[in-house]
Amino acid sequence: METNVYKGNETTFLNQPSYRAFNKSIEHSDDSLFTFLNDVDSELLKDEQVSQSQVFTSYISRFTAKDPRTQQLISFAIYDHTTNRLPYDFPNPQERYSSLTAPQQAACLRLLLAWQQNLAESEDDFIVWRVTNGKRLSEQQLVQKHIFDYANAQKERIYAPMKPLVVLYGKWFMRRMQHLLRRLPNRSYSTHSGLPQLSQCKALHAQVASMEDIHMICHRGQVRLWPEVRIPEQELSNLRVRLERYAYAGSADEPASHLVAADLEQQLQQACNDVYVLPLESLLLLLIPGAYADLPTEVLVSIREMPDSGHKCIQFEEPMPARSCGWHTSSRLLTTAYAAYGAAQWLQLPSDEYQRKKHTVSQNSDTLHHREDKAITEYKLLPIDEEAPVVTEVKTNCALVSWRLRAAESTKSLSIYSSLSVAAVRDAAAKQLLGCHLIKLESKPECGCEIMTKYEMLSVWLQLQLLQSNVGHCSRISLQDMQPLLEQKVTLSTLAQQLYECYNMNVAQLLSQLAEFLKMLSSISPGEYLLRYTSKYKDMFLLCQTTADDTSMSFKLHDLLMGTSSPNNIDFLTQSSTYLPITPLLCSRLHEQLQLLPCAFPAKVNPKRGRPRKFPNRKLEEPRPLIQRVRMKEPKKKRTNRKRCRQRKKDAAKLQKTLDNELEKFMCL
Repeated sequence: METNVYKGNETTFLNQPSYRAFNKSIEHSDDSLFTFLNDVDSELLKDEQVSQSQVFTSYISRFTAKDPRTQQLISFAIYDHTTNRLPYDFPNPQERYSSLTAPQQAACLRLLLAWQQNLAESEDDFIVWRVTNGKRLSEQQLVQKHIFDYANAQKERIYAPMKPLVVLYGKWFMRRMQHLLRRLPNRSYSTHSGLPQLSQCKALHAQVASMEDIHMICHRGQVRLWPEVRIPEQELSNLRVRLERYAYAGSADEPASHLVAADLEQQLQQACNDVYVLPLESLLLLLIPGAYADLPTEVLVSIREMPDSGHKCIQFEEPMPARSCGWHTSSRLLTTAYAAYGAAQWLQLPSDEYQRKKHTVSQNSDTLHHREDKAITEYKLLPIDEEAPVVTEVKTNCALVSWRLRAAESTKSLSIYSSLSVAAVRDAAAKQLLGCHLIKLESKPECGCEIMTKYEMLSVWLQLQLLQSNVGHCSRISLQDMQPLLEQKVTLSTLAQQLYECYNMNVAQLLSQLAEFLKMLSSISPGEYLLRYTSKYKDMFLLCQTTADDTSMSFKLHDLLMGTSSPNNIDFLTQSSTYLPITPLLCSRLHEQLQLLPCAFPAKVNPKRGRPRKFPNRKLEEPRPLIQRVRMKEPKKKRTNRKRCRQRKKDAAKLQKTLDNELEKFMCL
């Protein structure tokens, strides 16, 4: 018998849902609480819903659903968060072993860690290092060849984690270009002349040059307060999720050099000779053009005459973004996104423009309060955007540095102004500047730490020189899972040595070639130019000048910048300089946990060697009586004279032959 349920009053509950929508059992499939408690995430069961037959085979092949944060397939279904151990192993399918023993590798590893962390070294470990020097050097070549073959065979798998970064950089590139083209006039350009690159300006052994009179003029913006330079693992995990947000939001950020534009104009008015304005990125474009596929190739150049003087100002803008993806674009995306979203304390540096905007906002707010007091009862919409502009707090900064470039055999020097960002400061007074902070992605974390690229080394070297800082910093991060591998300190002396050993580059000679190129550029007539590098002309720059009339040889600036599709990594993967060797002097977390020397095969561990022999426990017995054992003499064997035996046989045969002859004579008779 059904229970009588109150059906409600139609006049009271007008236009209300029927009681049947609420009069349900909690175990009913349409009940809201039942649905909530038994809800299953559709993202986790997407593969099972599409194909019922692959429910069990997917777990056998370790193929699970996508991670909703990164939209990547989950490679490991189980993670052990109780330890800080990396999930990598040295790739050694042929099971090749080192010529060094495990204790020798451990001693050499302790010595490298002591050098790396500026600790006191052990004398015993140093002796082992010197004794095994020959074996280590010969084995390094074999290991580098082994890793090179492994990287070529597994190239698609190694660079697969870079695909999300490539997609995000493509989104950032398209939005960045649209933002730049809004403020750049669509002028027509034609090739004016071809300028030789720096390597063609003068012979490598001709001259050397140096950077002199370096001093910072001003420092504007916000800078990170970073007493301990270290990126925690949790911040990297959060940063990976926020990268797509930065790809949309960070494309409209203005160049950092705009913060010091007013100070630069004030310095140019006081100049008494030719002045060159070279931001850090533009300076690197001139030093190593086309070294890698993922580097900028276009930069706007303005040559104008200084008022009330016959001198010129050659001013370079920030280069256009790179058209291909690779190491440097991914590192740039990570560095700028970490500066925008990283958890840190920020210091506001003194800025006249910022104080002026803040004063304007306070005046406008006082005006609004005064108007409200005069007419409280009157309601009126006020144009807030015009009268009270919002001051946006951008986490960026820029330093303007003045320096002179002087050749060794010249008495004249070139006056140069450079703008660059400061990575962080060590103190609240912003006096102890950190020379640089580079985020380097390690594509082969299971093999070791790769050497820096030529671009990265020169960039770090220039930042340390311009900021007059002793120490820079490099955070090495795994490309596979964004795990921090090593926090490395870099210095000027080590960078100059590595540039010469790895790339055969002498920085002093490179600066001398830069001086010759800038002198050549100062002889060009004033105007607006575009400096380009193309792979078709590998030994020169193309200097393009604005033209009033469109011809068959001219091109539009907007068509040039937006003529290509979204950036990809095809040129990067097909370039011969994609592979980076492993450095034998840096130990990451992998080497410490495996006790493996960099650029060495794993040591062969023999469990039988070095272990003490174990004897079975025997009960104590009474001592047995001593028995003297005497060895019996064996009987002597008869010796036979082989020579006499053979002679006897010969005599018997001779006698038999004589008897046969005599018998034959007798028979003939």
